Amino acid sequence: MGTSDTEKATAAEMFAFGGTQFAANIFMAFSSFYLMMFLTDLALIPPATTAILLLCFRLFSAVDAQAVSLFINRNRFSDGKYRPYYKWCAPPYAVSLAALGLTPYVGISGRVIYAALILIVCDLSWTTLQMASLSMLPYLAGDDSSRSKFMSFSNGSSIFAYIFIGTFMLPMADFAGGGDRSKGFALTLALLAIIAAPFFFNAYFRLKERRYSEPKIKPAVKDIFSAIRRNGRIMLFMAGFCIYFMADTFKNQTTYYYMIHIMRRPDLLPPVILAGLLAPLAMQPVIPRLLAYAKKEELIIFGLFASACSSLLMQAAGNRPFPLIVCIVLYGVFTAIVANLVFAVMASFSDEIQTRQNISMSEILAATMNLSSNTGAGIAGAAAAMTLAVLGYSAQAGVQTAGALMGIRVLYILCTAAGMALAGILMLMFHKKSENPRREKMPDRLA
Repeated sequence: MGTSDTEKATAAEMFAFGGTQFAANIFMAFSSFYLMMFLTDLALIPPATTAILLLCFRLFSAVDAQAVSLFINRNRFSDGKYRPYYKWCAPPYAVSLAALGLTPYVGISGRVIYAALILIVCDLSWTTLQMASLSMLPYLAGDDSSRSKFMSFSNGSSIFAYIFIGTFMLPMADFAGGGDRSKGFALTLALLAIIAAPFFFNAYFRLKERRYSEPKIKPAVKDIFSAIRRNGRIMLFMAGFCIYFMADTFKNQTTYYYMIHIMRRPDLLPPVILAGLLAPLAMQPVIPRLLAYAKKEELIIFGLFASACSSLLMQAAGNRPFPLIVCIVLYGVFTAIVANLVFAVMASFSDEIQTRQNISMSEILAATMNLSSNTGAGIAGAAAAMTLAVLGYSAQAGVQTAGALMGIRVLYILCTAAGMALAGILMLMFHKKSENPRREKMPDRLA
């Protein structure tokens, strides 16, 4: 893989790459915090139907990443391996993001179909942009420390997008709509689409793929996935990553409902989201330094179990705003460790496979991570919406039923904590397997 590190990337290149993460995560932040609320409360799609739509959306996102990764893996163009996707996918990403805001204005009978089609286009373009970006990581830095520094910069840009959307989406929509939230969301999403597109074009012109060299072997599709399937460590890691995303999705998707119906403090929604995102943003300069004291796998395990504990502390905080915000800050600190270092583990897998087999697996591993994250988020998002539907949640009701309130509380606190603890157990098993490695059996054509 070479000895190049982050110092060989210029400040302009790092800002360009960070810009793509900011622009791409505008959509992810909206889907994490407000998509379920947007579909149930503004588009007036029933919660049970929303649950099915969200599950299908996440499953499609998981599947299309596999197809996109294979295409990226097996093709290279005159202007680069990864850069061309920035100029190709920026227009459909921006157009579909803006079109999503028009969902409430489509006839009630066609809203589900319209929302599904727009989400497909938006996710397909987002996935391609994200797969191209994540696949570049092993070629942007060559060791854990420098990769962590680079990802800290990148994650900081992503977190800023989450802060921007999570904290200001509702105020911007209310201001733009003049009290009509549906109109405000439509105008705000259109504005965000205009803001996002230039970041991708800037990255296309700025980034240089210095460390990439075309591998000698182009394996068949079945050989690529067989290499992953037969590697028990990768399978364990991806399973833990999937559960982590399930737990995090339970919390993100129910933050709105928790603050509105449990706390009864809609005014606290922006500051709560802001506190939860500023904490991981502040952690970005710290995380690379933690590698001097522990291995990245050990830090991930600590972050998962500590996240579970901080989630349970939210139950003790009750309806007191200050203790709740403290718990949310702690949750953001610990999950930042996990979110940052999983990419360093992915890059290590890519190094290992390319060294042993002389094939490029960066794109495939990025897609496998995407499969794990979207499967986890899809299951959790659908489960959350279906739980609310079964327990009697109604967007038009001023006061929710006791069952709906209990469901919101369980989803926001207990399901998040249980998921983080289970992910921690799986990562602990992965770490023990890594400490006692056995040579994995490879397909004959690649051995």
